[in-house]
Amino acid sequence: MGKLMVLTLLGAGLALIGERVWMLRQKLNAFREVEPVDPHNCHLIEGIENGSEDIDILPSGLAFISSGLKYPGMPCFAPDEPGQIFMMDLNEQNPRVQALTISDGFDKASFNPHGISTFIDKDHTVYLYVVNHPHMESTVEIFKFEEQQHSLVHLKTIEHELLKSVNDIVVLGPEQFYATRDHYFTNFLSLLEMIMDLHWTYVLFYSPKEVKIVAKGFNFANGITISPDKKYVYVADVMDKNIHVMQIHGNWDLTQLKEIFGQDAILMP
Repeated sequence: MGKLMVLTLLGAGLALIGERVWMLRQKLNAFREVEPVDPHNCHLIEGIENGSEDIDILPSGLAFISSGLKYPGMPCFAPDEPGQIFMMDLNEQNPRVQALTISDGFDKASFNPHGISTFIDKDHTVYLYVVNHPHMESTVEIFKFEEQQHSLVHLKTIEHELLKSVNDIVVLGPEQFYATRDHYFTNFLSLLEMIMDLHWTYVLFYSPKEVKIVAKGFNFANGITISPDKKYVYVADVMDKNIHVMQIHGNWDLTQLKEIFGQDAILMP
């Protein structure tokens, strides 16, 4: 009787895992045939062959690009090279990228940039906030942009117990931002998390005075951005293939207004 119970439970467990793996493959469109697409006027931007993870564009048309992300389970084009931040002027007829130099005193060897966001102060100073994964941890780095020198001056590193497995960031004010967490677990259990379709990731609010979770229940919270009037936040859930439209309240909490569904994985809203 005991052996029968064990075999029954084992069979049920294997069936559950099999069903979850099949569902995961469905979410990843593993069964879909990819059709060739004519790129038309698109062309490769030379100098950024290691790919771009995130792009943030200033009102002036100047774009910042994070490149060289090393992420568990994802291919990396240059595993032995540190990540970089590039600049590109979209006002040019043939835009070219240029790598920004980073000030001394910052650990450039372990620089592993992910999501980025800019903030322009009242005196028109531009600050770049970068999600960084040094040694596969999660920090937020604050840089001041020096346009004439084409450089970034490192000002501060932000760490917090809730800043784990951070994916993207949107800056709200000086040292104030929303950030997404894309995995609840930060070790091998993250794969089980995906297989079991757990919705344990969240959006957090950070300020020097308060750090809190303001929205939760996401499968894989990925890109985040804010509306021009600063009233709404848009959060992409890459595994559920949707964008959550959320209202910002006076205490910085978020309330979901609606979901926009897509057919493919949505990285950025």
